[in-house]
Amino acid sequence: MPSLGNLRRLTTEEMRRIWPREEQDLSPWVAENIDALNEVLNLQIEIEGREEYVGNFRIDLVGTDHLSQVSVVVENQFGRSNHDHLGKLITYSAAREAGIMIWIANEIQTAHRNTVDWLNRVTPEDMTFYGVELEVLQIDGSKPAPDFRVVAGTPERRRAVGPGETSPRNNLYLDFFDKLRRRILDIQPNFTRAKALPQSWWSLGIGRSGFSLSFPFTLDNEFRVQVLIDVGKGENNKIAFSELEEKRKHIEERIGQELVWDPYPKSRAFRIYLATSGTIDDRKERLAEIIEWAAPLAVKFREVFGPLVKNIEIEG
Repeated sequence: MPSLGNLRRLTTEEMRRIWPREEQDLSPWVAENIDALNEVLNLQIEIEGREEYVGNFRIDLVGTDHLSQVSVVVENQFGRSNHDHLGKLITYSAAREAGIMIWIANEIQTAHRNTVDWLNRVTPEDMTFYGVELEVLQIDGSKPAPDFRVVAGTPERRRAVGPGETSPRNNLYLDFFDKLRRRILDIQPNFTRAKALPQSWWSLGIGRSGFSLSFPFTLDNEFRVQVLIDVGKGENNKIAFSELEEKRKHIEERIGQELVWDPYPKSRAFRIYLATSGTIDDRKERLAEIIEWAAPLAVKFREVFGPLVKNIEIEG
């Protein structure tokens, strides 16, 4: 029988040897490893600031989620969750008018898990709270391995009104994106198997990891068909964007329109898109017009960009 190691979870005291100070060690580490958090939350957060002042207080981390294009606040703490950090999270969220609030602790107590879930039930539909535990695992004498674990506000439950239910507004999004999906399949039957979700965007693969075809309703009352570039490193995103921009004339000739080439300087991700005015609150006739505008563009975007992104050379 093979020899097996013993897996154990490091104590808070042991974790403090890795990150002695919350502000100067833990928060920078979370910012640098945001991709690991994105993976468990199914988000695309880009951290844009640390220790930003709100009156006499400082927000640990602030950023933007590129899928939903909403502001993000992250509050970190050592040890067990407490009322102090819960209050800070809510205060900072109000100050930033954030749409995504993430509370990270070594242990989220049951009462606080219930609070996070309650907040997701009673706050506006475009706000989501998460409780995330940061644990560090070790096998015998191996190097410590940090790991994020979502314990409240998981993607499957977020914005839930009750078991098996979604909010009226999210049902509008679900209906819209389901109609968009069906219209795209009318044009190209094998385009996607991805289902619509009750949220303000829909995202599909485009043939290579780090590149996606997305359809967001934005905060400035637009609806976009866009290619989002986020391969994990800002420099690699820039390389990919530049390679595509070198082919701009060819791409726009095939699409049939001039595109918006957005390097989005405050963020790591890059976007190439077309937009039309619209919100989910528009009349049904207008939403139908948006679908008729977006569906053929979706097919054209993947047809044009799919082969190109596969040939981009990126190191690492």
